[in-house]
Amino acid sequence: MYSDNVTFLVIDDEIADNAADLRARYNVTLTDALQAATALAAGCDAFLTNDPALKRVSALDVIVLDEAEGD
Repeated sequence: MYSDNVTFLVIDDEIADNAADLRARYNVTLTDALQAATALAAGCDAFLTNDPALKRVSALDVIVLDEAEGD
């Protein structure tokens, strides 16, 4: 499913395998690993979160809300 602002992906075997690898490599939770693997599969330019643990996933450009500078 796709719209101009949102894309939904099915967590297939490839995403699940990548999530397992990310979980082991970066010591993140399964939920975080699945989100990161899905973002990578979707080709996301950045990942916006308020979970600083995701910054360990160096394959993603992770932006943590609490660390973002305001105008």
